[in-house]
Amino acid sequence: MIKVRELSFSDGTKVILNKVNLDVKEGEFVAVLGLNGSGKTSLFKMLNALMIPTSGYASVDGLKTTEKENVWEIRKKVGMIFQNPESQIVGTTVEEDVAFGMENIGIPREEMIKRVDEVLNFVGLIQQKKREPFHLSGGQKQLLCIASTLAMRPKYIIMDEPTSMIDPIGRKKILKIMKDLNAKGKTILFSTHILEEIVMAKRVVYLRNGKIIFDGEPIDILNEVKEEFGISEFLEFQMMLYKNGFIERLMNEEELEERLKSLADNA
Repeated sequence: MIKVRELSFSDGTKVILNKVNLDVKEGEFVAVLGLNGSGKTSLFKMLNALMIPTSGYASVDGLKTTEKENVWEIRKKVGMIFQNPESQIVGTTVEEDVAFGMENIGIPREEMIKRVDEVLNFVGLIQQKKREPFHLSGGQKQLLCIASTLAMRPKYIIMDEPTSMIDPIGRKKILKIMKDLNAKGKTILFSTHILEEIVMAKRVVYLRNGKIIFDGEPIDILNEVKEEFGISEFLEFQMMLYKNGFIERLMNEEELEERLKSLADNA
């Protein structure tokens, strides 16, 4: 379990996080929302021990991120994928990039070779194995970052706006991978400014000015922050359908289209 207790952080001029408390259990699928500057990225970095809180603490499976001797073990457990894939790619070829992190944590060579093929197959980049990363599309670069993270077998996966710089085709692939990973039991935390993406999550945490103001199901947050976030007509339409019993949960556009067609056929 990930635990956050009274966690605060200030950069010296501004309070970024203010007494945040949060529990994330193994296997959860959590969307973290909030406007720019709300503290989402800072919170994520605290969970991966990339940043240290001013006060309070975060812990991963009982290991506090504030204790130096825990840092490497925590980073084995918590994989992090950032908004800009190019900031994470270090290898001269796709397979070298996937192998880089494993080399740093001492994975034996034979196991590395096995894992490289395994994760590249999973994200659909096995045919790009020998290519130089700068020849990849933006979506493929993000898939490479995901593969490199998965190769280290993290228990928890944090994605900071993973689709914000990606084309629509690449975005769909990444969203499918996120759902597939969660279905396999991986704990997923991700941030997004695209409200349609929260339909995947089972739980939504909303940050405002460094504080959690909402923690619950996606269907409920739409009313909580409607005016502030600017809910699209698509989601407004779903809210109406949900409240009137026509759909059981929020859906993406393709699912909703199929559901509406089914309702029309049975009318």
